[in-house]
Amino acid sequence: MRPPSNREQYLQHALELMAAHPLIDTHVDLPLVMRAISKDPVQGASQLAGSYPGHVDIPRMREGKLGGIFMAVWIPCRPGNDYCLPSDDVRDALEQVDQIQLIMRENDFQYARSSKSAVEAFKSGKFATFIGVEGAHMLGNSLSILRIWAQLGVRYITLTHTNHDAFASSAGSGDLIEPVHPGNGLTELGKELIKEMNRTGIMVDLSHVSDETMRQAIQLSKAPVLFSHSNARALCDHPRNIPDDVLDMIGSEEGKNNGVIHCVFYHDFVGNEDPTLEKVADHIEYIAKRCGKKHVGIGSDFDGIDVSVKGLEDSSKYPNLIAEMIARGWSNEEVIGLMGGNLMRVMDEVDKVQYGLKDQKPSGATYEKRPDLPGVWWDYLPEIARQGLEKPE
Repeated sequence: MRPPSNREQYLQHALELMAAHPLIDTHVDLPLVMRAISKDPVQGASQLAGSYPGHVDIPRMREGKLGGIFMAVWIPCRPGNDYCLPSDDVRDALEQVDQIQLIMRENDFQYARSSKSAVEAFKSGKFATFIGVEGAHMLGNSLSILRIWAQLGVRYITLTHTNHDAFASSAGSGDLIEPVHPGNGLTELGKELIKEMNRTGIMVDLSHVSDETMRQAIQLSKAPVLFSHSNARALCDHPRNIPDDVLDMIGSEEGKNNGVIHCVFYHDFVGNEDPTLEKVADHIEYIAKRCGKKHVGIGSDFDGIDVSVKGLEDSSKYPNLIAEMIARGWSNEEVIGLMGGNLMRVMDEVDKVQYGLKDQKPSGATYEKRPDLPGVWWDYLPEIARQGLEKPE
């Protein structure tokens, strides 16, 4: 019998670490696949125990030693920034939350929102299951909906998707899109959104947003921020990736935001020419050198990507990436941080900020372009309630 190669040794080392510490992927679009292929939300949840279309199912997650998963709630994002016309976005997003909650009824999944609950699920042999909302266009221009998301256990909200919304400016989907908000960053309502996310303990996710939105949100947020699935623009020049000056705002030093950046497997953001596992590792190392190894993680975008990265073809392949980082000289502690320790530290800090703001009143800000408030509602007001009042503008 031949002795094990270094690569085999690294892989065995990776598997041992992953058996003891949870790898938490911050962005998986499994709910999108389930919604697209079946009307029946109950049926979809039960089918995950076998082979399932896309990148993710229980057998491959088990093979890949996945410890925790952020299920992304996503509804197609329409061009424009007003979102004032009637739409089904909030209803459809709620249906996806219901889908995720149905998944959590299955034996292999366990609801998680905090680092403590993630570890408890992992130790019980379950997949720690978090909810992320990929785009504030699913808020219906309303901070009230944000507060409802918080009650439903949503752990992060991405400020935009591929189009601008009422809260912030987007990076677009390929080429930069035309600005619509002053400064191409946060709107006044968006600034209130950041404050309310801090108050309710929802992580501010800055994947998909414009550079100026990144800068403004990092400066405004009292809590560490998250990039749930982004890479380094210096290595792959795409507007969805993070420029160096923004990377330099993240770190452990005083005056920096103590957030975390989770590197993505999407070929457009890794490098279109021969996207490989090694190139994903290059992005991780580049970001770690700019921000520190305590500020990187993994956010695959599985089930939301068209082209798989060689070596990271589906959710069974996570150990390959961990073995690569070990081969590059990362210590056990650094690898455990990459897998999920860094993220759990951020969640703890976000929860600490929330606790510190527990006596702060909710924001009463509303979107100034909404045509229904208060006009339409005034028309239904009983005459006795109108006495002595003028119709608000």
